[in-house]
Amino acid sequence: VHLRCSGAMQTGSDVVKASLLGGDSFEFGTTALMMLKCVMAKNCNVKCPAGLTTNPEAFDGDPRALAQYLLNISHEVREILATLGLRSLDEARGRADLLHLLDHPASVGKLNLRAMLTHVPENRIENPIYLERDFAVDDTLLEQVQSRVLDGGETAIELRPNAPLNNRNKTVGGQLGVDIERMLNHELETLPNAAFEDVRGRRYLDMRTVRIVTQGSAGQSFGAFCNDGMALEHTGTCNDGGGKGASGGEIIIRAPEGGGAGHGENVLIGNFALFGATGGRTFIEGQAGDRFAVRNSGATAVVEGVGDFCAEYMTNGALLNLGGFAKGYGNGMSGGFAYQYDPEGRLPDMISRDSVLMGMLGDGSPESDIHEDAIKQLLEWHLEATGSKKARALLADWDTTRGHMAWIMPKALLQYQDADEILAARSRKELVEELATALATHQIAQVKAAWKRGKLVHGGKTPGYGDRDTEEMFRLLNSYTVLEQAQVLADKRGGASKLERDKIARNLILTEDFALMTALSKHARKAVDTYDDAGLATLVANKRLDDFKRALALRNILSMDSPGTYGWVLHQDAKNRDALGTIPSFDALFAQNALPDVVARTAAE
Repeated sequence: VHLRCSGAMQTGSDVVKASLLGGDSFEFGTTALMMLKCVMAKNCNVKCPAGLTTNPEAFDGDPRALAQYLLNISHEVREILATLGLRSLDEARGRADLLHLLDHPASVGKLNLRAMLTHVPENRIENPIYLERDFAVDDTLLEQVQSRVLDGGETAIELRPNAPLNNRNKTVGGQLGVDIERMLNHELETLPNAAFEDVRGRRYLDMRTVRIVTQGSAGQSFGAFCNDGMALEHTGTCNDGGGKGASGGEIIIRAPEGGGAGHGENVLIGNFALFGATGGRTFIEGQAGDRFAVRNSGATAVVEGVGDFCAEYMTNGALLNLGGFAKGYGNGMSGGFAYQYDPEGRLPDMISRDSVLMGMLGDGSPESDIHEDAIKQLLEWHLEATGSKKARALLADWDTTRGHMAWIMPKALLQYQDADEILAARSRKELVEELATALATHQIAQVKAAWKRGKLVHGGKTPGYGDRDTEEMFRLLNSYTVLEQAQVLADKRGGASKLERDKIARNLILTEDFALMTALSKHARKAVDTYDDAGLATLVANKRLDDFKRALALRNILSMDSPGTYGWVLHQDAKNRDALGTIPSFDALFAQNALPDVVARTAAE
């Protein structure tokens, strides 16, 4: 066993202490990032102010600073080991007898940690023999897929391994999913008969092209990284991590004979199934362990019982549970929807109220209409995939079933995208600032995107003679506004020649300079100041909803059903339009208060 240690490692002393407790290797996360100019803005995936993750042109860090930091750590470790009389970290490993417990008046708590300092003699193996990785199942499957589908032109095949799976067969289907992606998109020149190409140029297999039928007791991570075109059908049980990282295809787990109907009597998969999945469908004719669909980001799943912390940290996708459940339901959930069959009315006491809220299909709310069709669709898919007796019975008596069906949604989704919630939580000044910043960012982005691609701004399109108040006219006028503001700032910052000033203006736009953003935001505030508070909240909600739709459209994974999510988007869209009537585009809003000198220059040119 190789023990890796992490958790706010910062100094050589931290490394030595971890080694004395038995550590072999040591991770540096946050501190290492800070050496590269990270400012801990907690906004990594949206806009990184340091330029580490989303704004490379703004990055001015030096990787040598990180190298020097790690060298300094190494030197400090060497010095501490020397004071202890030890020649290496290998000699320090497990020497807990060299540690003592802190006894200080300011220390908090009375935990007895003496057992952690027990020195346990180690049986050292001179020439250890490590268990080699075993992907024999996937290797055999790949040979068939390559010869029959990718090279042979077949459009649907069924594969069955020679023997039942056992606990040693880990990550069955994982390597195959990666290999299919690699071969389709990076090796094959011609498109196989069973493959298609999406709007981004990504190649993928048609649904259920490769059907893999297995049985037995699968090891950890069965169906991990499941890809488009794959259908894994397993009769039996699976260990932890089933379907983690799945991005497409189907995972179907059917119950073998002998399972009971009560909670805990037909557990088919272990803990944290679908961890971080981004797409695909999973149907389980039985129960799952704890943390089912943790950090699910797009997969659709139906299960017949879960443990603690179901749908924890879920960000997208859809989940329907037809069986028992336990505490912490929806803990930290921020997206997607979960549905629960709850004839006993236990759900209100089990959901994580800090994170989610719930309602019933029959409560008459607008949300109940959104979710009824989604739940019926999921039930029908589950019945088709597994032949579930429970799904069949619930569909047969739908009038009774719908009265016991609950929907669960994250509060974050409501608070972030609903105009009423936004209005209740934000002041007028905050609403104006958010809109102004968004308007300015949008206008800079259009110019910046064209320049970075080496293309003409707006494709070189201009309004036709006599056109007025068209989107093309607005976009062109707004881009002139951005250029005008950048050139004004460039003139103030100096430059010996026009070429140098133009270069400064270009860099101001490419780096989204703070002074430029401030000037454009000031202009944008005038454009939105005519709306009342409710109108501003609706514009903010519409802007956030558009951002969400754009994020969905930009996903690399298209195999995401999320019927509840799409229903919610349509509902919020209609609500915003009912509240505001015609919602102006960002280009039209920004152009309503175009700078006079920009208008004059545009007319002249």
